[in-house]
Amino acid sequence: MQLNYIPPGKVAKTFMKDTAFVRGLRGPVGSGKSVTCCMEIMRKAVAQKPNSANIRKSRWAVIRNTNPQLKTTTIKTWRDWFSDDLGKFVWSPPYTHHVCISLGDKTTVELEVIFLALDKQEDIKKLLSLELTGIWVNEAREIPKSIIDACTMRCGRYPSMRDGGPSWYGVIMDTNAPAEDHWWGIMSGEVPIPEYLTQDEQLL
Repeated sequence: MQLNYIPPGKVAKTFMKDTAFVRGLRGPVGSGKSVTCCMEIMRKAVAQKPNSANIRKSRWAVIRNTNPQLKTTTIKTWRDWFSDDLGKFVWSPPYTHHVCISLGDKTTVELEVIFLALDKQEDIKKLLSLELTGIWVNEAREIPKSIIDACTMRCGRYPSMRDGGPSWYGVIMDTNAPAEDHWWGIMSGEVPIPEYLTQDEQLL
């Protein structure tokens, strides 16, 4: 596999260099945010420390708010770059791409990417049962903050410590510009915490 990818601008480059547990990429439509996140998943998978069998294991969930958007935008973007040549894509829910890549250093990348639409209560329950390396939240402005909080609790659980644990784990997000009072602006520090929130709510 050869990927000739250059991040589309300084912001995307900074995003990919950042090692924070939770980080987000905001920009206009067509600015390459989704592709950057796809590349970041693959980059982290390749950088995962191999286990004793020389296998680099990782498992990611990719989240969108509805099933139609998941299939027509998020999965389409992923498959534009990572096709069936890299491993089997399962088209029954939950949609899953089982990626297997042999590297030049005689290690093998085993990456499992699970695509979830969180538009039903049972879908949220599926997320809470997963043991993951990381999560990508696509178009995060459409996702409630409570789901983002749930995402942070599922990362860092794969691979197991028996396989050396994850070299990096966390949540990455991308979004178009949200409303001014959206949680994105508040959490990023761009918008002051509303005065009507109690002290305890401000800490959530």
